[in-house]
Amino acid sequence: MDYSSFAFESAKTALSFLWRYWWTYLPFVLGVTAIQLWQTYPRTRYIKSINWVLLEVKPPPEVPQGPKIAESIFAGLHGIYGVPVKWKKKFFEGKVPDWFSFEIVSNAGDMKFYIRCPEGLRNLVEAQIFGQYPNAEITVAEDYVGLLPGQLPDDEYDLFGAELIFTKDNAYPIKTYPFFEEAGGKDEYRYIDPLASLAEVMTGIGPGEHLWLQLLVRPTGGDWVKEAQKIVDKLVGKEPKAERDWMQKTFDAIDSLIPSGAAAEKKEEKKEEFNVQRLTPGQRFALEQVENKMAKLGFKAGHRFLYIGKKDVFNRARVSAVTGMFKQLYFNNLNSFKPNGEVSTFSAGWLAWLFPSGDGLFKAQQEYRRKFDIYQSYRIRSFVDKYVILNTEELATLFHLPGLNVRAPFLPRVEAKKGQPPAGLPTG
Repeated sequence: MDYSSFAFESAKTALSFLWRYWWTYLPFVLGVTAIQLWQTYPRTRYIKSINWVLLEVKPPPEVPQGPKIAESIFAGLHGIYGVPVKWKKKFFEGKVPDWFSFEIVSNAGDMKFYIRCPEGLRNLVEAQIFGQYPNAEITVAEDYVGLLPGQLPDDEYDLFGAELIFTKDNAYPIKTYPFFEEAGGKDEYRYIDPLASLAEVMTGIGPGEHLWLQLLVRPTGGDWVKEAQKIVDKLVGKEPKAERDWMQKTFDAIDSLIPSGAAAEKKEEKKEEFNVQRLTPGQRFALEQVENKMAKLGFKAGHRFLYIGKKDVFNRARVSAVTGMFKQLYFNNLNSFKPNGEVSTFSAGWLAWLFPSGDGLFKAQQEYRRKFDIYQSYRIRSFVDKYVILNTEELATLFHLPGLNVRAPFLPRVEAKKGQPPAGLPTG
């Protein structure tokens, strides 16, 4: 058989069929496209109508309790989650759930902490911060992205950017702050701060360099817990319950009515009960950590970071230093972060596997487009397309105000403690 001629004839027949019966599928394709375009327009209009505010948070002189107190901040912010947005508001008004952007930023070594939120949620954010860090200082800040041109890269600046996703299912947690506390001593600085290495890198960059990290979070409901329960069932050896369609359910109902049917003859095997003692230490540890994650409030989240520098001082080693901070959150049998290859600024180009050099067609053009896109996404704080699920403990590990055991130079702090005015002080 001549396979080439057979393939040609098959393709010819398929194209002929599509051409002859275009009127059966083309209206459907055009209709779906029109709906998607319509949904994009009101959603973009709604997001542009949000009045955002950028708050700078200056760490207090002392933070004795470490990242743990930041967990209460995220738990408080989860209070904005109510019921999911109804489809009518999504379709006609473009409404999307509110989200926050927690940012750790260094411009030429000047490290700062920011929170961006809708103006209507500013009081909630400030109340949560002051509730856990009463001696912190919060001010409305001018957006630091204005320090750089509106479009990058250009002839003066280059950049590297990435969005981080999980290596495993959302049910598996990352290494969180309790494990760093156990690693410390018994004095007032008993915990090792997960942000210590990041602070060293950020305060060590020089003029013409910018290192920006953006943690986007949006409260979510309990649907992710149902998915996580499937992982728990797998870890304990429980077979997942097969979903049966309407036809299978119909035959099951008929069988149950016939005594001589398959349902009467079927014998269920007695399954051996699960015994946690039979798990290996690693399996038991993973099971405990997954269940611990499920027990806490969850957020849809995305981590985006940029390293931007003038071309004469651009240093790719800065990127490795930042990824090293995320590597310390790694557990072999739990979760860790990796760059999302779909948006990372590195690209091998088209058909790279054909070329000995490994560089494919239009490599430079693809990298430029990716750099441009992720820079614009950072500037407008757009929510990531591919999110992960982080609970309050994981978020507190990734964003908190560092204590005095983080001794990075040029880390700004409130210079003096704030005190309450004496009672009865005359105000007139």
